[in-house]
Amino acid sequence: MTSNHKLTRSFRTLSALVYLLDITCSIFFMLSEAYIDIIVGFYTVAIALVMLVVCTEFPNFIVERLENSRYDFIFTFRGRYVMDVLASLFLFGMGFFGLVCGTITCFLIFGIRFVGVKQPDAFNELFRIPNDGTDRSVGDDASASYVDMGDESISRPGGSRGGSRQYEDFDPDTELSQGDFERGMR
Repeated sequence: MTSNHKLTRSFRTLSALVYLLDITCSIFFMLSEAYIDIIVGFYTVAIALVMLVVCTEFPNFIVERLENSRYDFIFTFRGRYVMDVLASLFLFGMGFFGLVCGTITCFLIFGIRFVGVKQPDAFNELFRIPNDGTDRSVGDDASASYVDMGDESISRPGGSRGGSRQYEDFDPDTELSQGDFERGMR
């Protein structure tokens, strides 16, 4: 067993424990019988439960359902980061126990990111790269995971993404006259 695999397994275990703690905190918060407390607690339980399923990858039928839906972003670092921050914000409103749980959840995700910079192989084992190529890998070979979107074509009209090529070499100081402007306004 490699050190990356041990690191991955320990982060998955720690994440599962933190999500169980978040669920416990949320259930205690829901017992106050105030309507808003029940709603906030329910949302937090739902977020933590989904993230528990994602990090343990069990039960398989739920994991497969999430992977094959529009919610597959939660398997990426950005998706997990967003879900954890959202859960932490809810937890911060749940008194002292919620403040402690929210802080632990934030430290967990920032700790995973910090270790991911130091151990990119373990980080890439924990998280998946999204299908659209928007999430970037970490580490020394981060440029290898970038998707070339042809961003240079955005900065100039008539680039490779469409548009008319007649404006590609256009110099407005020398080639624009009042007549051109009036014809363009019609």
